Amino acid sequence: MDGPLPLATTPTPDWTMLPPELLQTIATKLPDISDFVKFRAVCTTWRSSARVSHPPPQLPWFLEEPDYLPYFKSNLRFYSLFSGKIHTIHSPNSSGDWLWGPAHDYIVMFNVAAPSSQFSLLNPLTGRKVLLPFLDITRLLPIWVGPDPIESREPVVFASLLADSRTRILALYQPVAREWVVIEEPCSYPVRCHYFNGMFYVDGEGNGDTKVINTVTRKVVHVVPPPPEDDYECNAIMGMTYLVQSGSDILRVVLHYNGRLEVPDYHFHIHRLDLQSGNGEEPRWVKISSIGDQILFLDEHNGFSLSCRDYSGLRRNSIYVIKSYQAMHDPSLSSLCRYDIEEARSEPLNCPFVKGGIWIVPSLR
Repeated sequence: MDGPLPLATTPTPDWTMLPPELLQTIATKLPDISDFVKFRAVCTTWRSSARVSHPPPQLPWFLEEPDYLPYFKSNLRFYSLFSGKIHTIHSPNSSGDWLWGPAHDYIVMFNVAAPSSQFSLLNPLTGRKVLLPFLDITRLLPIWVGPDPIESREPVVFASLLADSRTRILALYQPVAREWVVIEEPCSYPVRCHYFNGMFYVDGEGNGDTKVINTVTRKVVHVVPPPPEDDYECNAIMGMTYLVQSGSDILRVVLHYNGRLEVPDYHFHIHRLDLQSGNGEEPRWVKISSIGDQILFLDEHNGFSLSCRDYSGLRRNSIYVIKSYQAMHDPSLSSLCRYDIEEARSEPLNCPFVKGGIWIVPSLR
């Protein structure tokens, strides 16, 4: 037969026929929730293999602070560290409110137009909003929100100075009982706090002490003096203290930065709380040079920790921090950087948002 032979055609694979167990394996390897959503949108088979009730561990997004403080609009902008993309999500329930974090799944909302202090939890991706019981405070400082505070037993923690500026409160919302545990203390200093296993860990005494308070008895069980490294001093150096849970440890993370530089240079002192239980020694902070497989995410007020064993694409034993600073030409800028704990070195990262904001672990629940 004369003439060219016909070209062989390659059959188009039917991706809907992939085995469900393979699809489930692929779905668990998607650490950015936008990829997880796109995966579910391919077809019915893929959607049934990537259940919303069992999503893969998600890497944090950064929620942009609004241009006009303190109110957010209905369109929220997020930046993904993993993909480097900006996601704009229409969230009408957030319009006109303060949004507080950092948070897992749900952000704390405060409606400033309400006749009383109205707080609620909002999942900005799904739009689900849950009103919290009344809490009589109007000024918030740090807030900590545990993973999935609606369906799980993880609490929501507020810390605040009251209007008299001489009294602080620690407020613990318990989702199961749907009630607040409120502890009042005389104090005139801003407070940093964290909650873990029935205990408040509270910084902000002015003298650097950390109180450990039992949330059931509401009594102070330990007063831990500051570590000697707190005497770190240098011209133009400013500091900020965070209390963060990392695995089963409570960490005291002190940020030092030079605010006179065009791009701040960050350094951290990290200590682990050693309660010395059972041997009669006093509780103390122990300086550490590694957090192992953990990664810390810090913003202007608070932070949380994740294990890099659950993720890919981010560096272990690191701190990702976003912090406002005052440059000579603009007093309200923010920088995003990664701090390598082992090398004691900070590295600026690209961030398209000029203003600050909060970390959130996105969720479809």
